[in-house]
Amino acid sequence: MEAKAVRCGACGFLYYFNTAAAAAAFIEDAAGRLLLVRRDREPGKGRLAPPGGFIDAGETVAEALRREVREEVGLELGEAVFLVSYPNHYRYRGIDYPTLDLFFHARVADFGAARALDEAEGLVVAPLAEVAADQMAFPSMAKALSFLQRRDCG
Repeated sequence: MEAKAVRCGACGFLYYFNTAAAAAAFIEDAAGRLLLVRRDREPGKGRLAPPGGFIDAGETVAEALRREVREEVGLELGEAVFLVSYPNHYRYRGIDYPTLDLFFHARVADFGAARALDEAEGLVVAPLAEVAADQMAFPSMAKALSFLQRRDCG
């Protein structure tokens, strides 16, 4: 079992390992194509991800989702519908951060205004059914993509 807290030997401060929340959007255009970013940083450098990121203190999930999509691909989201959530681990600079990844589904007319911005090496546009889960940057994203594909087909 993983430790849930650590105590400082010098001052006795007890730090609890609370889960960080993140939000990401699987965005489809009118042709049923999915917009993904190719990550330009570790963890997951070079792998695919839906645009998204950590929710900042004081933000709602909807605010964070819209901000992250705007920062990563330059699109303004309208309605985004909750899809599914999965726990994940985000390893950064030798520290393993437990996360809860919240995934949403959104539609836009087209990807004409989309561009690779913050933390994106490039963009990938592909039909939903043709995106392989093993190309995703994190296990939670692979599970969410598979969930969306099953839901879309059935």
